[in-house]
Amino acid sequence: MRRIKITQSLRDEIELFNEDLFTNTRPKGFRLPKDNLDNFLKKIPRRKYKDYRVYVQKIIDEYQDILNADPLKMKSLIGEFDKIVPNSHLVENVVGKKYTFHEQIVQMMRYEALREKEFPKYLLSSNLRTCVYCNAQSTIAIEPLYYNNLKRKKRKKVLAKLQLDHYYPKSKYPFLCTSFFNLYPTCANCNLAKGDKNAEFELYTLKDDLEVFNFWIEDESILDYWINNDLESLKIYLDSSNGDIDLLHNHNDLFQIQKVYDSQRDIGEELVWKHKANPEVYRNMLNKTFSKIFPDQSVIDRMLIGNYSNPDEIFKRPIAKYTQDIARQLKLID
Repeated sequence: MRRIKITQSLRDEIELFNEDLFTNTRPKGFRLPKDNLDNFLKKIPRRKYKDYRVYVQKIIDEYQDILNADPLKMKSLIGEFDKIVPNSHLVENVVGKKYTFHEQIVQMMRYEALREKEFPKYLLSSNLRTCVYCNAQSTIAIEPLYYNNLKRKKRKKVLAKLQLDHYYPKSKYPFLCTSFFNLYPTCANCNLAKGDKNAEFELYTLKDDLEVFNFWIEDESILDYWINNDLESLKIYLDSSNGDIDLLHNHNDLFQIQKVYDSQRDIGEELVWKHKANPEVYRNMLNKTFSKIFPDQSVIDRMLIGNYSNPDEIFKRPIAKYTQDIARQLKLID
């Protein structure tokens, strides 16, 4: 629900991540994506599926650039690949009849392996732990593992797996299936709700337009709340920070954000209590008591509002965006 700016330091970090992808986390027998693609290319009939061979060869030739592609580069690549094989033709059974061409590309590029081990490890170190669409839930979901995954028979065990959404669907753009900036950590609910639908919210940006949504509490509803002592009196809304109403409607229609946060109204209620209880006195007490232990002012802010107070940290914990926006409106934090 807040964009992440692609800085040079982030580019360097991602390039390092992709340079070592699978090489330091897998045993010697693990086949790397480019080796898979080389082997797959040999199986594609030369005459009948010439364009598909060019498609695969392009992935091999530009593999590292594809992994590191930023939003502008991804758009450029989409145009280039669509000229070779239009995405509507990727459902062809080019090699065998069990999987379509786009499914085989995703398999060859080891998307599931990335989702299983490499990407979760990176996210833990980067503190990107909550859904980028709703910020209400964790990105980890419980999934059953089967002996026969296709027929869903003989459940083997249950795994905690990372949920990832592709901004550009892997069914249409399989070559981007492991591109870092195309992978959005999500909760299971948002991932299921979106499917292959178009979400207009882009997580990564090259600009400074980070704040696109804002939660706010209606002042009159606070007065009604104190008069009626009724939680339902509090009116808290999701709004567009930059006036992009189409983006707001798209986000709400897809992920039902307003309804999700209507069920969390009691968190807003607690912030209203803290505002009423003269937080400046409480803050001064915390500063006096804990300043030597916690010299960082943000720690005091966290203790006060019960969540992270820095906008750059909203992905560390669920409901952080909602909490921060309302706390700032009520002047609990700067």
